[in-house]
Amino acid sequence: MLVVDASAFASWAFPDGAGDKVSQALVRVMTEEESAMSAAVFPLEALHAAGRALACGRFTPSVHQHVLRLLSRLPVSLAPMRVSPLEFWSWAQSLGLTPNDAAYLKVAVDLKAPLVTMDPSLQHACLKLDHPLITDLP
Repeated sequence: MLVVDASAFASWAFPDGAGDKVSQALVRVMTEEESAMSAAVFPLEALHAAGRALACGRFTPSVHQHVLRLLSRLPVSLAPMRVSPLEFWSWAQSLGLTPNDAAYLKVAVDLKAPLVTMDPSLQHACLKLDHPLITDLP
């Protein structure tokens, strides 16, 4: 089981590509060799990133459609949040994370599963918690 965040999906799906570790992890998810979960915000953040790439000219409309098809076919289950907003806010703040980023880490921690991310803040929080992660960040 892996937990995937939107930064990992974007780095894998966008034309400039991801590094080896993130790419390999997401290929394993796509081919269903590895199961994956994510926070409920995952598809919205991935759509937002793809829309920004299209708006700034980084994507052509056909590449944008390809990325949306990849997102639609990626077999990632979405985990519900089972924590009070006050408790969650305090936890996110203690790690220096936005609520969206903290949601990915919370799923990973709850499942005791590695987090696949290209987000430096999430990388730092995983290291702080000694939680396993898959990243191509230095």
